[in-house]
Amino acid sequence: MKTLILSVVLLTTFSLDSLKIDFGKKKSGRNWWVVNDEVMGGLSEGDAVLTDNSILFKGKVSLDNNGGFSSLRSNFSRKELANYDQVKIRYRSDGIALAMTLSVSRRWYIPNYKTSLVSTNGAWETKIIKLKDFRKHYIGKPMNEMMSDEALNQVIRLGFITDEKKYGDFEFEIDYIEFM
Repeated sequence: MKTLILSVVLLTTFSLDSLKIDFGKKKSGRNWWVVNDEVMGGLSEGDAVLTDNSILFKGKVSLDNNGGFSSLRSNFSRKELANYDQVKIRYRSDGIALAMTLSVSRRWYIPNYKTSLVSTNGAWETKIIKLKDFRKHYIGKPMNEMMSDEALNQVIRLGFITDEKKYGDFEFEIDYIEFM
């Protein structure tokens, strides 16, 4: 019994050190899906495919019919992130710029938090971003508020969204996301 309790304590301790979503393990990517602007009448296209080592999100943004975005989103699941200071992401991208989003509500019109990810011109890069640098946005428009500890404990979904309102192709591939 003491061994079982010690094992549980050790596992809990190590799991607080980091939270990692490794898309190289196909199981991690099954709970992610694409939402395009077609939900609002737009004509943008996006698709996500799990590879042996990553999740590949690619498509084409169209501004026709008031469109202009494609997004990749995780399932809803509470993520108490206040114990973490930063997120590390290994990715490569090309074309239209993307942003990482942290949602605190199931309702689309409630502001979320996001940070832009620079294009890597197709080369793999690892970026470390401070969670306090995520900025509050209301339907794509920046607000004058940064991520707080309270908001970090309310995160219920992670995501990525095209971050430029222009026509064009994009390709975004993620190896892993790790909160540290």
